[in-house]
Amino acid sequence: MPDTLTFTPEDDPDGVTATFDPYSAWSLRYALDFDLTATEDRDDPQDFRYMFTVDTMQAGDIEDLPEPFRIEGETDVVLLTRSVNIDGNTESAQGTFQSIAPFDPVENSFSQLAPAEGGTKRLAVAQDLDAEAEIAAAEEEEAEDQARRASRDTLRFRAPLRKISLPADAPRTMEYTAQGLPEATTTIVGVIDDGINPLHSAFREAAGGTRVDFAWVQDAAAPTGSTTVPFGRELTKAEIDGALAAGPKPEIDRLAALGLGDFTRAGVHTVAQRLSHGTHVASLAGGDGPDHLRILTVQLPAAVTMATSGAFMSPFVLAGAAHILDRAWIMSLAEGFPIPVVINFSYSLSGGPHNGLHFLERAIDTLVQAHIERLARQFPTKPGRAEVEVVLPSGNRLLARGHAETTGGAEGRTVKTALTLPWRVQPGDESSNFLEIWMPRTAAGVELWLTPPGGTSTRVTGLSANQAVVIHPASDPTAVIGRISLDRQKGQKIFDGIARKKRVLIALAPSCMPASVTRQPAPSGLWQVELRARVSEGEHIEAWIQRDDAPLGYRRQGRQSYFDDPAHQRWDAMGGVAVYDSGPSMVTRIGSLNGIATGRASKVVGPSMTRSDRLSTGFAALGDLPGAPGYAPLTAQPGRSAALYAAAAAPHMRQPDASAEGDRSLACPGVIGAGAASGSRMPMNGSSVAAPQYARYLADRFLGLSPPGPALWPGGAEADHISRLGPRALPPQTSGVSGQR
Repeated sequence: MPDTLTFTPEDDPDGVTATFDPYSAWSLRYALDFDLTATEDRDDPQDFRYMFTVDTMQAGDIEDLPEPFRIEGETDVVLLTRSVNIDGNTESAQGTFQSIAPFDPVENSFSQLAPAEGGTKRLAVAQDLDAEAEIAAAEEEEAEDQARRASRDTLRFRAPLRKISLPADAPRTMEYTAQGLPEATTTIVGVIDDGINPLHSAFREAAGGTRVDFAWVQDAAAPTGSTTVPFGRELTKAEIDGALAAGPKPEIDRLAALGLGDFTRAGVHTVAQRLSHGTHVASLAGGDGPDHLRILTVQLPAAVTMATSGAFMSPFVLAGAAHILDRAWIMSLAEGFPIPVVINFSYSLSGGPHNGLHFLERAIDTLVQAHIERLARQFPTKPGRAEVEVVLPSGNRLLARGHAETTGGAEGRTVKTALTLPWRVQPGDESSNFLEIWMPRTAAGVELWLTPPGGTSTRVTGLSANQAVVIHPASDPTAVIGRISLDRQKGQKIFDGIARKKRVLIALAPSCMPASVTRQPAPSGLWQVELRARVSEGEHIEAWIQRDDAPLGYRRQGRQSYFDDPAHQRWDAMGGVAVYDSGPSMVTRIGSLNGIATGRASKVVGPSMTRSDRLSTGFAALGDLPGAPGYAPLTAQPGRSAALYAAAAAPHMRQPDASAEGDRSLACPGVIGAGAASGSRMPMNGSSVAAPQYARYLADRFLGLSPPGPALWPGGAEADHISRLGPRALPPQTSGVSGQR
C-alpha cells in the first residue's frame, strides 16, 4: 500500500486524449486490460474498438452555429439538428451532431501512452499566488469564455460495440406505410432501456399483431444488405408480426430468430431472463393499451448498461432519442397529422453538473425543440398535438452516501473554501471508481490534495483544463493507479441564464485486478480528498461518487465506494433509517438527484411508497420519526410517503415534478409489471418504475382517456417533501399490467 503519491503530467503529443470525454480517455489509455470490455468474451478482435464524436453547439443566433466537426471514415448517427431556445426574453440557438467511426488505440498515439508513463517526468512545486492574482487569472479566463459569440463542445466517447453490430457499407433505407391511425387520439410511447421483449403479449393489438412499430436493438448483429440504422438492427412491425405468426415455437426461439436472446453470441442477454428491466418498464409505460397507442423501443447495448457509472451511456441514449423522434416524424408524415410522443428513459447518473447542462440534457433539449418546430412547420393548422414529453426518474441514491457539498462563506473569495471528502474504496472491487467535484466556472485558485489510505497528503500540481495528471505510487513511478482531469462547461450565461461550472474528475484503478492482470491495483481503504477554491458567498462546491454496483440481470463486477464520514447520521433516534440531513457532516442526502434529470425538456418523477391501513396501523409515519425536522406524533399515518431510497434535489437544483408508486410497502416492495416472457408478471421497485407510470399518465391524456391526474400531496408545500417527490402524486394504478397485483 503506497504511503505517498507522485503525479506526472499526461503526455498528449498529438492532442488525441484532449478530444475525448475524460471517462473514455481513462478507459482507452489505462483501463483496456481490466475494464468491463476486457472481461467480456469477444466475437471478433475488433470488438469494442469504436468511438462516437458528438458536437453540441450554442449561439445567440442560429446563423452563428458552427458546422459540425467531421473526419474521414465516420458514419452519421444523429444528423445536424438545430433549434431555437427561448428562456424568458432571451433567444438562443443550439445544435447537436453525432457520428461513429472505428477507433483502435493500438494503432494511434494511445498505444505509446498506456498503461504507464515511464516515470521520468515530475511537476514543479506549485507556486502559490496571492488572492488578487488568483482571482484576476480566473476572471480573465471567464472573460474569454463570455466574449465568444458561439460555443462548441466536440467530444469523443468510447463506443463499446461489437464488430458484428456495424454494417459493412450497407445502404441506409427506411420505409413506413400508413396504418390509418385515428388523428384525434394516436399517441406514441418511446422507451429507451435494456432487455426489451418486442414479442411480449402486453404489446399486442386486439387482432394479435404488435403495437411496436420500430424496435432498435443497438448491439444486435447488423443485417446483411441494406439497413435502417447506423449500428445494430432495427425490427419493424412487419418483422415482429412475422415472428408472432410463425408456427408453434417457444418465445425464446422466436426472439433468437430476431437476433435477441441469442446465446450463440457472446455477452449478456437479459431479455431471456425471468425479469428484464426494459420489458417491465415498457409494460408500465405502454402495456395493454388500445391499438392507437403505438410503441417505439431502443435497447441499449449490454456493455453500456453494465457500466453503471454511465461512462459510455450518453451517446447511445442521444442516438436512441433521436431515432424515436425520427420515426415519429416519419409516421406523422405518412399518417398526415402530428403524433404526440412520450419518451421514457428509466436510467440515472450519480454525477454530472446538475444545472441542466450535462451534454445529454442539452442534446435532448435540442432534439425535442427541433422536433416540435418541424412538426409545427409541416402541420401549421394542427399545432395542438405537436408535443413531446421526456420522462426521467429522480434516482435511488438517497442513502448511498455519494454526495457531499459546501458553500462559500461570508468572506467570499478573500479566503478559500474547502471541501474535505473521506472516500472509502472497498476491497475486492474489480472496476474503476470515479469521483466528480463540481464548482462554479469562476472558482479561482483551485487546489487539490490527495491522501492514499494510511499515507501522507500530497498536493496535485500541474492540473489544468489543458493538462490531465496521472497518479503513481511513490514506490513505483511506472505504475498508473489513477488519473485526474479538469474540464470546463462551454457557453455563456447570457444565452440561457445558467451559470457554467467546471469539474475535477478523479478516476481510480480497481482495488482488485482480475486474475489475468498483473498491474498494481489502487489501494482500498479511506482516501482523503480535499479541494480548496475561492468562490463567492453562497456558491456551491459539490462532489458525487459515480454508481459502481451491478444493474438488474448482470453479475456483480464492482463494489460501491462511498463517503465515510463519522459525522454523517445514518440512523434516527429510534434506530431506523434516517432520511433527513442533520449534524455538521458535508455528506448530504439532498443533492442525490439523478444527474441527467435537470434538463429543460424533461419531466422528473420520484418513487413513493403506498401502504394499506392494515399494514400501517400502529406505526409512526415514515419520515416523521423522532429526530426528524418538525416531528410531531400522528394519530393516523398517511397512506403514502417517499420510498426510503428516493433521491432528493438540493434547493438550488431543479425539483422533481411529481411522484408515482415505487413500492407497495416495506413488506411488499415493488410494482407489478410484465416479466420478460409473455404472460408473466413480476415485481420491480425504484424510481425506474415510477417514471413509466407517469409516462403512461401523459400518454393516456393524449389518448383522450382522461386518467386521474396527479393530486396535490398533503405535504405538497413542504420543501423536504418536494425535493424527493415533487408537489403532486399519481394514485396507485389499479388497472392494466401494473394492476395485476
